[in-house]
Amino acid sequence: MSDLWPRKPRDWQSKAFGEYVAHLRQDYLAAVCPGAGKTVLALALAKYLLQQGRAKKVVVVSPTEALTRQWCDKAAEFGISLDPDTNLRSPFQHPRQFVGVSVTYQAVAASGAAQGLCNALNIHSTFVILDEVHHTGERKAWGDAVLKAFELARYRLLLSGTPKRSDTAKIAFATYATGPDGKERIHRDFTYGTGRGVRDFVIRRTDCRFYDAEVKEVPFGEEVAVSRNLSEALRRDDVSDMLRAVMAPDSGWLYELMKSVHKELSAIRRTVRDAGCLILADDQDKAKAYADVIKRATGCDATVVISEDEEAKGKLEAFSASRDPYIIAVRMVSEGVDIPRLRVLVYLTRTKTELFFAQATARVVRISDPRDTDPAVIFMPSLPVLRELAQGIEDDVVHEIEELEQEQSPQDASAPSPPPRAEHAVTNSTYPSQLPDSGDLLDFSSIAVGPGGQMSLLPSAVSVDNVALQQTLLGANAHEPYLHYQAQDVIDRYGYPQTVIGMLRQMIQDGLIREPGNPQQEPEPPDDTPPAIEADYRIRAHRRKELETLARRIARQFFTDDFTGVRNQINRETGAYAQYGSTEQLKAGIDYAKEWLRRLAAGAP
Repeated sequence: MSDLWPRKPRDWQSKAFGEYVAHLRQDYLAAVCPGAGKTVLALALAKYLLQQGRAKKVVVVSPTEALTRQWCDKAAEFGISLDPDTNLRSPFQHPRQFVGVSVTYQAVAASGAAQGLCNALNIHSTFVILDEVHHTGERKAWGDAVLKAFELARYRLLLSGTPKRSDTAKIAFATYATGPDGKERIHRDFTYGTGRGVRDFVIRRTDCRFYDAEVKEVPFGEEVAVSRNLSEALRRDDVSDMLRAVMAPDSGWLYELMKSVHKELSAIRRTVRDAGCLILADDQDKAKAYADVIKRATGCDATVVISEDEEAKGKLEAFSASRDPYIIAVRMVSEGVDIPRLRVLVYLTRTKTELFFAQATARVVRISDPRDTDPAVIFMPSLPVLRELAQGIEDDVVHEIEELEQEQSPQDASAPSPPPRAEHAVTNSTYPSQLPDSGDLLDFSSIAVGPGGQMSLLPSAVSVDNVALQQTLLGANAHEPYLHYQAQDVIDRYGYPQTVIGMLRQMIQDGLIREPGNPQQEPEPPDDTPPAIEADYRIRAHRRKELETLARRIARQFFTDDFTGVRNQINRETGAYAQYGSTEQLKAGIDYAKEWLRRLAAGAP
């Protein structure tokens, strides 16, 4: 099966592949932690089923348009050509080089789309990949559309890093079983959790930084201000008001916070030169305002990506390919979007559900270079609910690693030692799990300081909340800046690989650091990475644009702007139709148009 993989698969991918093809069930749920490579597994399975003739078509469904194109680009590495721009009323009526489509859940739920897909799947044996399938709750718009559209699929692969929902709706096509306690729980056919991913160095550990702020509040009917810390707010109303004040762009808190963020990111970029930082904002107005604050605090421009922006997809692609340091997003980048160079997250959103938090933090834990396995850094307001969420993720990781260690033979000396269990952070069980949406809150910038319950911030009131959660996993020390800088100096001076930075930090803190011996060369990048392959849909887009430019030039210069007539002749001669022409036919159309233009310019008919 080595020809199925463009690069050597990870051990878990090989195991999951073997288990899947051994059973070939109609529905299969793979619960794989974000960043571990579930896309690669799914496409290897798609290639296998196509080669074996068990499937003739492939359909990939994901939450966002950006993801649909990422699936197309990744599928091209496997020799699978997916169309992201098809009409779902007739999904497989596209150029012949495409073997399937990549669409969003929203598109499937559009009028007529689910029925069109159902009709097409009734004719073609189809392998359906439902990415981030937890979005498809039964009796919900997306879930009902998916159930209708893919009822007749031959195989359905359900993928999710977090296979659960905040509500009680069941996930489409998932199997549930009733436990001894009478509660229904989802059945996972394959599980690769965060703890295993951390232990295998497939995803990064995380350093969580909690920053507090002192807020000056004027109680109703009083004249004397009362100062409180953000971390002390427990009631829902207090949290909403205080957090709204702290996170206002003109509060001064973000300005001071971004200085610390920039210092950390700059240290990482000394060796990981394209490392990036993602800032999650509540709404597009704040996102735009935060960009100005970041410019003042760091001197760097930030890319702002919001779903309402028509150029959002292009901005995402441009940022992914660049070395720019900062990107600000509302929700578009919080789930699924693959920007492997992201290393730092600034969490400035009032959404505090466990599912959203896990998906957001997963944006910065992907490991794209085996030489760089240092922790990701997450900056957050010092709120008990965030400490609870972060502590919950850490507890899950520690618990899974401990279970893995118990499963291993005691004689296995090569196995990594179990990590120490971090102490629980101070929590409060009455703290709200979901804060009000921004639409329910007033604009703090329009409120003046004075009697009546308004509040303001003391200038530059930022402090670090040193909770136990700052300890990283697998026995590493806290990601203290001074340790990081000293360890980085040793790496830069002697050419050590970036992967030893955690060990150097430990040695520095313990006073055991010694003058290094002979410098060693940094290892070459892995040579098993396949060359970049441009997906067919991108090639078609380039060629369609070039052909239309030539046709308009011919029409304008020689046929009184009769573009339709010129285009029809090219289509008749070469089959280079805009909608159905293959990449080869479009290339033939371009060659024909160039030769036609040359003849016309020379005075020939």
